[in-house]
Amino acid sequence: MLSALLLAAGLGTPAAAASETKNLQVMSWNMCGSQRSSWHCEDTGTPQQKIDVVRYHVQNNYVHVALLQEVCEDDLTALMAQLGPGWNKNFAAYQWSQGASGKWNSRCGEDDGRADRIGTAIVVKGQMADAQEYPLPQPYVGQQRPFQCATAVYWGVRLCNVHLSPLGSNPDHPTWDYRDDQLAQLKAIVNTFPGTVFGGDFNSLSPDDPKNKAAHVWPAGLYSTGPGTEGYQECDQQGASRTGRATHSSGGKIDYLFASETRRWCAVADSAFSDHHVVIESLAVPA
Repeated sequence: MLSALLLAAGLGTPAAAASETKNLQVMSWNMCGSQRSSWHCEDTGTPQQKIDVVRYHVQNNYVHVALLQEVCEDDLTALMAQLGPGWNKNFAAYQWSQGASGKWNSRCGEDDGRADRIGTAIVVKGQMADAQEYPLPQPYVGQQRPFQCATAVYWGVRLCNVHLSPLGSNPDHPTWDYRDDQLAQLKAIVNTFPGTVFGGDFNSLSPDDPKNKAAHVWPAGLYSTGPGTEGYQECDQQGASRTGRATHSSGGKIDYLFASETRRWCAVADSAFSDHHVVIESLAVPA
């Protein structure tokens, strides 16, 4: 289903830490799970095929945490049942805003189709604590995407799932860009955590990508420019270059995993069951 050489694509392991550590494997994946035509997820597989991708990485790459975007709530329930006991989740729904007329949860299907919600999820092997959503600037009219965090108790790490607003999210003002304000607020939030892993669909090319015409949306001090510099190292980052392998069928990198912990390896693999690739980072967390 996915490349058997996934781990071979990983980066080299850094020098061993002085103290004992716990391994933590974190996966981020936009599942493209919507069955609503406007989300353009047709021909990306069945819900069970998408569930099987997550299960594959749990079973073969020892994933302990999955940060999922565009997952339907009933499919998340099915995933949890198949993962078995000992796993926990938190779900946060996408919402559609009509401004002064109010907003409502986004549906997985058409208005006459599946009525379960679609959103993002944090899935953790073991105990989860203090799950909550944090407000980011959102389009007053249009699709609003959640930013949520939860603590993986065994590792003592704060996990955060991100889905930023692409350019054009506000149909009344399609040239308005919310990503700069969203990333600035995100940075202020994750900086308060002593240990964190945050990732997801940023809908933004890497700041050093020569094709990126909106590199200004990345605030200073978020995306590290190398060891010893301010910010967080990205999973697929090598040295000071803030780039990485493509994570989307368009050929660009828009999915990221950042961490305050020591990177062991990073892997990226495409899938027939989403327009986004799977990103997995293995981290060494102090015991």
